[in-house]
Amino acid sequence: MLVKEIIEATDGTLLSGRLDDDITHFTQDSRACHEGSLYIPIIGANHDGHDFIASAFEHHASAIITQKKVNYPDKDVILVKDTLKALGDMARYVREHSHAIVVGITGSVGKTSTKDMIFSVVCEKYKALKTLGNYNNNIGLPLTILRYKDEEAMVIEMGMNHLGEIDYLTNIAKPNVAAITNVGTAHIGEVGSRDNILKAKMEITHGLQDGGILIVNHDNDKLATVKPDGFVLKTIGIDDPADLNAKNVALSEDGSDFDVAYQGQNYHVHLSVPGKHFVYNALVAMAVGLSIDIPMEKCIHGVETFELTKNRADKLTLKDDITLFDGTYNANLDSMKASIDVLANCKGRKIAVLGDMLELGQYEEKLHREVGKYLVDHNIDLTLAVGKASEYIISEIKKNGGNGEHFDNNEALTKALLETVKPHDVLLVKASNGMHLKDVVEQLKERFS
Repeated sequence: MLVKEIIEATDGTLLSGRLDDDITHFTQDSRACHEGSLYIPIIGANHDGHDFIASAFEHHASAIITQKKVNYPDKDVILVKDTLKALGDMARYVREHSHAIVVGITGSVGKTSTKDMIFSVVCEKYKALKTLGNYNNNIGLPLTILRYKDEEAMVIEMGMNHLGEIDYLTNIAKPNVAAITNVGTAHIGEVGSRDNILKAKMEITHGLQDGGILIVNHDNDKLATVKPDGFVLKTIGIDDPADLNAKNVALSEDGSDFDVAYQGQNYHVHLSVPGKHFVYNALVAMAVGLSIDIPMEKCIHGVETFELTKNRADKLTLKDDITLFDGTYNANLDSMKASIDVLANCKGRKIAVLGDMLELGQYEEKLHREVGKYLVDHNIDLTLAVGKASEYIISEIKKNGGNGEHFDNNEALTKALLETVKPHDVLLVKASNGMHLKDVVEQLKERFS
């Protein structure tokens, strides 16, 4: 992106430098700068990125945008009104001047793993880039698009905590195809109801290109109510009729198998990851592929060979034939249930190690109790929990005749867990990231490596 294009995109003013200089890298981290980098100083709650402009140039940045006047006469310096807005404006400019197919993905749970599957499918035909990790907010999404070089497709993840956030993101990404994995309870404490979560997720359609396609999971009660509204609606499902249905679903602790019918032919799909939720993810990815002219055979190869982003329920095999599912990155009711389903399908003694699901507001007790009941209904042998809200999980387990124990802190939980684990046990460790149960996983790995 040339400096003069950055000025055009941001309505900025060149304080110093050359209009024809080419910027090849964009970052908000001064330490990541190098020759060709544009440093973007973001003003956050605790830090002002402008304080690190000198550091950016020490790391050989070629240019900066800034909303404060600074004096670096030998560098490209562009003055803008708001650096965060300018970041989005630059990404929108790149998107509008690209010829790439853009796929947007959102949902209450499964965004990242579905994105990984979609990317694998898209790469069967197109040169593509995707959101790295969970760079799915008003900083991460523009930075993803600003990585664009000459790719034929972009797979862009969009996250939200509040109404209006996806509207902003989708009007930067302007997808040709959008997908919503589900509408659950994540962030219900902020938006107030699942109806509002549906409204927030549906904002992804606001940026859809003319004739754009929206793909939804028709088995989800809220998404089943969606009707075409200026876009083409395509549905996937297992339990209810849909445009693309999985049949004869067989789940095991090592993977999933299912059949799918398309244009009069029957196909078999084998996934190397366990859980019904991954069948849904695969159906979404296949529907995306079919929507952008990728043959079914290639769609199937894409979902069968995809690579999952780390920290998304990683399955580890430890010493003494102990199996550990690491789901410590995040948690909400839907992902908890999906992980418990996987645990329930495993052989051996099943132990759930759980922490609080955060950001649930007035729904905190109800949803944690629902997890407790779900554990008992799925015959989980033992649950160890930590966190104030997780007391409701253990209370519900005991009320329904299950086996569970609550701990005041992670240290006490870890001590009891290490004393409890036996050969051939299967463990699920899951909580919202803020509960720091990754530390428990590391202790298990150290003890049983």
